[in-house]
Amino acid sequence: MITLAWYLLKVIICSGILCGYYFLALRNKVFHRWNRFYLLAAVVISLVAPVMKINIFQKNNDEGTVVQMLQTISYGDEAVIEYSKNSGFQMNTENLAETAYLLISVIFLIIFFVSLYKIKQMKKKYPATKIEDISFINTNAKGTPFSFFKSIFWNNAIDLHSRSGQQIFNHEIAHVKEKHSYDKIFMNLVLIFFWINPIFWLMRKELYMIHEFIADKEALEDSDINAFAEMILQTVYPGQNFSIGNRFFYSPLKRRIMMLTKNKNPKVSYYSRLLVLPLAAIVFFAFTLKVKNNNVNFYDGKTITVVIDAGHGGDDNGAHSASGLKEKDITLSIAKKIAALNTNEHINILLSRDNDQTIPVRERVQFAKNHNADLFVSIHVNGAVNEELSGFSVLIDRNNTKKNELLASALVNEIKATYKTNNQIKIRNKGLVVVDSNTCPAAVVECGYMTNSNDIAFISKDGNQEKIAKDILTAINNYASSLAVNVSEIAINDSIPTSQTDSIPFPIYYKGKKLKLTQYLANDKKVEATNYDGSTEIVTKEEALKRGFIPPPSPPGLPPSYFKSDVLFVIDGKISTDKKGKDLDPNSIESVNILKDKEATDKYGDKGKNGVIEITTKFNIPGNPLIIIDGKESSKEELNKIPGKRIESINVLKGESAIKKYGDKGKDGSVEIVTKKKISISSAKDTMPDKVFTKVEHEAQFPGGQLAWLKYISGVIKKNGNELIADKNSEGTCKVRFIVDVNGKAINVQAITMKGSKLAEVAVNAMKDVPNWIPAKQNGHVVNSYLIQPVTFALNDEVLPKGSNLFVVPINKSK
Repeated sequence: MITLAWYLLKVIICSGILCGYYFLALRNKVFHRWNRFYLLAAVVISLVAPVMKINIFQKNNDEGTVVQMLQTISYGDEAVIEYSKNSGFQMNTENLAETAYLLISVIFLIIFFVSLYKIKQMKKKYPATKIEDISFINTNAKGTPFSFFKSIFWNNAIDLHSRSGQQIFNHEIAHVKEKHSYDKIFMNLVLIFFWINPIFWLMRKELYMIHEFIADKEALEDSDINAFAEMILQTVYPGQNFSIGNRFFYSPLKRRIMMLTKNKNPKVSYYSRLLVLPLAAIVFFAFTLKVKNNNVNFYDGKTITVVIDAGHGGDDNGAHSASGLKEKDITLSIAKKIAALNTNEHINILLSRDNDQTIPVRERVQFAKNHNADLFVSIHVNGAVNEELSGFSVLIDRNNTKKNELLASALVNEIKATYKTNNQIKIRNKGLVVVDSNTCPAAVVECGYMTNSNDIAFISKDGNQEKIAKDILTAINNYASSLAVNVSEIAINDSIPTSQTDSIPFPIYYKGKKLKLTQYLANDKKVEATNYDGSTEIVTKEEALKRGFIPPPSPPGLPPSYFKSDVLFVIDGKISTDKKGKDLDPNSIESVNILKDKEATDKYGDKGKNGVIEITTKFNIPGNPLIIIDGKESSKEELNKIPGKRIESINVLKGESAIKKYGDKGKDGSVEIVTKKKISISSAKDTMPDKVFTKVEHEAQFPGGQLAWLKYISGVIKKNGNELIADKNSEGTCKVRFIVDVNGKAINVQAITMKGSKLAEVAVNAMKDVPNWIPAKQNGHVVNSYLIQPVTFALNDEVLPKGSNLFVVPINKSK
């Protein structure tokens, strides 16, 4: 409504300027046809100029663009169930204004059609006589004579064969020939929708008077002016004789008679019309011309690569609207427009998908890594049970680095000028793989809500998608330009380097499984390949070369950057010095785990405030002792394949004790390893599966998706509403952790927060009562996985603000 109000204001100002010139320089001048087309053109310019935009570019002398940094907020995916006694349909001032404006337009539209209907009925009621291509209809109706397009409606009270009758007839013929009816239809249609503009009403009145001036002039020819004045009065008062004292100075009639006797002044006429051209140009450019800075190249010739990711695709439709529109189609359309509209030769736009195909989230991230992307922007459209939720928003990763925040701020600052946008940058508590796993600055743009009628009406239009695409391109330019201002101010200074988990730069499959990383074993003669499902394969170096997945050479030790700060080193569970870490043989290191910030301090207290590096070593046993694992004779290679956390106990036998127990095999000593056994946990007859994933490519989900889940849990909460209200400890967020097995069954369900509350009991039972969850998938295979579902119950008597991200389920409170 605010956008429409600004447009209407600009229309009024523009039409006021043009109409003002008409009254000052053109009104009551004898060049009537010129004035007619001037008024029509003035109306068209007033309607079109405010919506046109002509950009002219000027060189920007600044080194870069300053992007206003916005505040970030965290949010979760939980359903917040609010009870409100005042909830229901709400009518605000904006809605009332919209309704009133539309209602008045409808009234004018009805009046317009009623007038047309009456004319049609008159044509049916009275006989018509054809005079060439004009229909002459003789009536006794009030308001006649008049003409409408190629029909003349005559009044029986006027004698057609009299001198004044002939002049009146010629007058109406002039209206038909000059096509004045088209002007009247146009002006009435304009006023139906722009009735609020008083200037248009004034311009219509003047246009109608000009019609009469033109017709009077055509009808007069060389006739007596006094007789023609008598004709004018008879037209207005048909059936009455002329009287000098009968409203002779009726204003419109006075102007018509004055125009018949007015002399031309060619000089004044010429200058009055000539000045219209500069006036029209000034008005047009004042409302359409926009000055934009033409930013200089901010990377000194370097081209930056930007990956535009169209969310979902293929089998994954994403959210959908009530009319059946799919999120995947809208995101792809916007992504393609961004690529097509990019004219900056220093920005290379790459699309993660350019057709309707299914691409796992991690492969999208890997696509950006493979192309050394400088930026990553993912396009999505939101969805919610609460159809009132509306507007665009931008999300970044949980690390909230300065570059990500700067990118998100640039996006918000541009998009909010086109459509309602949340001015705060969102950070998802659970994280988003598509931004969290990216090595370059990344952001997700949520283009409104598929479930909101206004949002979907906006974003589904091709022209609006193009506007959003242009906004995103401008934001990318502004972001990069801002980097040129002072890169040092937004540099990331992590005290601990981030470890790289994937050593393979592009997808490689071995025995039908996708490889995650590879490393050399046994003096670089064999290669261990680790799959994404956690399984491993040992192959020879020759086989690895044949398959094309030779890993990088073994590092000479931990990178020097690991020892440049006061990081806490923990080797095989014991706190050590960085010197011991430096002296470790790289081949003896099984794994390195890095902890930062809260994760480090939670585990090691103040000692971990600068970060923690946990190193697990392999077993380097000198000589050739007998290796016994779980009672079976094994090799060193098999021993080194056992993760340290799976070792239950180690017993070393030497000399006579080893020989006594194992004979000659134990002459060099023996090492007895006992591994931890898989533990079965019984809880409501649930058994812990052999392998449970904590992170997967496609998480387990409620059947029907997020919207179906929200409807389900809100029904459960509503059913138990009175008991939850009675329990004072049930207001808050309860997180329920459970396993979704490969059959879709929820097992080992337990509340990890708000234990003992009624909300915890209701939430746990709700998870158990779901017939079949959709299991998680890893590398295309159904797997067991952990899932955490948060449920928030909030008691609030206030009506939620419009645009709130809370889900409202009103019930009656017990009193």
